[in-house]
Amino acid sequence: MVEMMRGEQYRFEFIGGEPCLDFTNTVGGDRRVDPSEHLHGYADLVAWARQGELLSPAQGRALLLRAQREPAAATGALAAAVELRETLFEIFLALAEDRRPSPQHLAVLNRALADALPHRRVVQSGRGFSLGWDDTDDLRRMLWPVALSAVELLAGDHAAPVKLCGMRETTGCSWLFVDESRNGSRRWCSMKDCGNRAKARRHYRKVKRLD
Repeated sequence: MVEMMRGEQYRFEFIGGEPCLDFTNTVGGDRRVDPSEHLHGYADLVAWARQGELLSPAQGRALLLRAQREPAAATGALAAAVELRETLFEIFLALAEDRRPSPQHLAVLNRALADALPHRRVVQSGRGFSLGWDDTDDLRRMLWPVALSAVELLAGDHAAPVKLCGMRETTGCSWLFVDESRNGSRRWCSMKDCGNRAKARRHYRKVKRLD
């Protein structure tokens, strides 16, 4: 049975600038050595999508109810989500390091895009219209906007670069973000976390030199 409640719900951070990068950042810690996984079950995937406003509360409840009825399908959806997440990480890490993504990783993204596009719809938005998605309880529906976000970031007119947190070599942080700072000088995934750690390290080294 899919776990409906996990006590206090984990609060995901959304600092990537795009849903696809926020999705890659659902792993914390040193991704190479001691990763901290935050998608432990299908309910966590729904929680991430709800917090990132990719699902409405009603859509989230519908997915959890279907996942309870079809636990094997929910497990498969979570596995597909993790595969897409790791693929997106490798693609955008390659861009951040000025390398070409591998054809194999692009093939996985293209399959996710092919799954998403048939569900794209024109929907009413107030008195006008906007592009949206099928209102369905498909267990993989939160992956559709993630895949489209990745494609638009790769192939669109977005000029800001994708960067890897500057603390990776020090603490192993492997979070990705779009650097939309005015002069392209953003170095940290988050000033309140890695940015403050970097400042503390610089201060410590300065004090040691003065000893």
